[in-house]
Amino acid sequence: MEQFILTVKAQQQKYANPLVLIHGSWGSSAMWMGYTQFLSMKGFDVYAPDLRGHGKSEGALAGATMSDYVADVVRAVADHGLKDPVVVGHSMGGLIALMYAAEYGAKAVIAIDPSPSKEVQGEGVHKDYLAIYSPMDAGMPADPMEVMKALPDIPQEMLMKMKDMLGMESGVARSERKLGISIPKEKLPMPILFVGGELGESVPFGIGIKTARAMADFYGKEVLEIKGATHPGILIGEHAMEAVQGIEQWIAKTSEGSNRVFTCPVCGMQYKDEEIAKRCEAWCTEHHSCNLDIISHAVKHSSIA
Repeated sequence: MEQFILTVKAQQQKYANPLVLIHGSWGSSAMWMGYTQFLSMKGFDVYAPDLRGHGKSEGALAGATMSDYVADVVRAVADHGLKDPVVVGHSMGGLIALMYAAEYGAKAVIAIDPSPSKEVQGEGVHKDYLAIYSPMDAGMPADPMEVMKALPDIPQEMLMKMKDMLGMESGVARSERKLGISIPKEKLPMPILFVGGELGESVPFGIGIKTARAMADFYGKEVLEIKGATHPGILIGEHAMEAVQGIEQWIAKTSEGSNRVFTCPVCGMQYKDEEIAKRCEAWCTEHHSCNLDIISHAVKHSSIA
């Protein structure tokens, strides 16, 4: 099964831990384009897989489970040799991110408008849905004027693009979420930020700050509200930049320097200590070669040569 992963390398790497971005229902890596551009500019290597049957990835949607989607993330991490990733997910992808972290670990997790766990949602009732279903099947208005009214933070041009970005979704995975997927507190010891849009529930299937706060309260984690943001708008609307800036600032604060690397712009060697990186730059500039004593402190050689 061929898997597509949108990969955007840091323009100048500042963070050692890569970011893995997991899209939500009906979506694909295309929903993350604004985030990937910003985060790569800020020094992250970013990987955004298309889950099976979504976007450019192969695989059947009918019958796909939430565990199947977690397996897609596991594969993306393994295929690219990613170590201690920061896992970011939106909506269904937020729950997938938490499921992945609970089972395999992560440096940190950011769950944006996440589908709730069983612990927060409560015990659900089993219900069968269509094998594959569309946003309209879940309550998205068919009338363009109603869509604009429900999603006021997304410009009309972007709404047209969103229509092309969205596909179908697995009914089995939806049944599992509605029934409830358990993620015990003790399985999530890592730093987690729950992000919620103020207007996340403006569409019938939407999730927003109410759920994000409930998740943060139960798991004892931090929460960030994005005022004026709808459920899809938190990724592609006029408040998306505020959201991704808040996420980047939280990662920087949470890492407390342990995740930062500093690059010599001449040779590309990377260091945990900014002063050593500056010494390397000064030596390389003056001598047009590397100093073996200095580069013995390097943690990684960048693709910058």
